[in-house]
Amino acid sequence: MEMIGIEFSSIIAQVLFVAMLLAIAIFVVWLVVRMKRRERLFSALRRDNSKFRNEIANITGWTVEGRLPEDWQDKLHNHNPAALSPNLVNSDSASDPVLLAAHNALAAIDPPYFASNDSNETLEREHKRTVDLLETLAFGKIDPEPALANGDFDKLICMWRRLEAYFPDESETFAYGIASNVTLGLLKKKAIQVLAPRPLTVVNAKNCVLATDDNECLRDITRIRAAVQLTSSHLGALQPTEEIAVDCQRLGWNGPNGLSKPQILILDKSW
Repeated sequence: MEMIGIEFSSIIAQVLFVAMLLAIAIFVVWLVVRMKRRERLFSALRRDNSKFRNEIANITGWTVEGRLPEDWQDKLHNHNPAALSPNLVNSDSASDPVLLAAHNALAAIDPPYFASNDSNETLEREHKRTVDLLETLAFGKIDPEPALANGDFDKLICMWRRLEAYFPDESETFAYGIASNVTLGLLKKKAIQVLAPRPLTVVNAKNCVLATDDNECLRDITRIRAAVQLTSSHLGALQPTEEIAVDCQRLGWNGPNGLSKPQILILDKSW
């Protein structure tokens, strides 16, 4: 017997071939079922995130341009957490229900794959670490001041700065913005000002640690590269002490325990 160019000389070979086809068919069916299940799960998370986003926007007065009113934190704290989606906020056991709400907003989105050329696994790991960080803050398990000094907030707030500069129209930007602003408010209560210059702005070299190593290959992302080049052409000549910020790589701060300069990726000739 001959099938697909392979000559079978025994019944055993035929049985093995049929078994292999059956195994492949079972695997394909399992894969399709799993993909559909994940798709349903992601759809549910996106719906919850969209609902939560609208609720937060209505409470705080978040505008279409992504601007927050001065009293946005008071509005969130004074609002009854039970009025938010019950599956998104469990304020009974959390020491800070607003932080927990921000945690849930971040947990409900996919990692921002479009914001870096890192592998999906790396981005998922970093996103999960940020989500877990907000949860520990919400339950009062860590002190935010040493966490800031250790660089634990770098990924959260620096990613938010990147997203609002280059991807302001994405849903991930809103979730990261809520989480970052809540965290900044928490640090502000401890008289700590976080220094995180916005990308596509001019920074004073004296106030920052300058970097030119684009470790995340941001220049290879068309949207970022185009925005940087357009900003550069509009700004024209800069002063000797001025640089164009491309990305905030590490946070700085000014507080009771001293001053630390932020590390900024700047525009150089390689762009």
